[in-house]
Amino acid sequence: MRKWSREVIGAEILGLHQSGQDLNYTSVVSEDTALLRAATRYFGSWRAAIEYAGLNYDDIRKYKTWTRERIIERILELHAQGQDLSWRHVSSTVDPQLAAAATKCKHFGSWRAAVSAAGLDYGQIRRYREWDGPTITLKMSELHAEGIDMNARHMEDYDITLITAARRRFESWDAALTAAGLDYRKIVLRAPFKRRVKAVLQEIPTPRLPEETCFVSAT
Repeated sequence: MRKWSREVIGAEILGLHQSGQDLNYTSVVSEDTALLRAATRYFGSWRAAIEYAGLNYDDIRKYKTWTRERIIERILELHAQGQDLSWRHVSSTVDPQLAAAATKCKHFGSWRAAVSAAGLDYGQIRRYREWDGPTITLKMSELHAEGIDMNARHMEDYDITLITAARRRFESWDAALTAAGLDYRKIVLRAPFKRRVKAVLQEIPTPRLPEETCFVSAT
């Protein structure tokens, strides 16, 4: 039997929150009546206990039960934001509740299965863990030395993993280019634009110099 105190109740609430447990009143009534009764006894209300634990009660009230569909939707949302979806990063930083919900047996059983169900390449997702600042800038320097077009639009097609990792580590692609010792101002002038400028210049007729006049001496 648990020995309750304000501190124990607060820690219990935080533990459930971090594990992805739905903490709205209705769910706690069915899942952990003992905790709810203790919280009411020590704090006067469930809201007060939630707020003592440092959580926003309005957010807790709006919390919806995780479903397979909601988990997939959240994974895709984070992916579109360019977030690191490696297990370690999601479970510790980005969205611990998502990670906990996804790995429950009634949902996907593992993070790999959840990511794959969202239509993403788990092998590629795992590689995000390997990208640190030096690795990113070294790869960028190598590609630039090979003559690869380094503007953002081209890199999104050429190596989405690299540009996503770079934006995450350096806040922007331009900042990453600078960190790699490259002149982003020259790089953002995209090759297609350069070709159009060259084509336009080629269409401009070259000015013709006036024909020389031959003067023949009368002598």
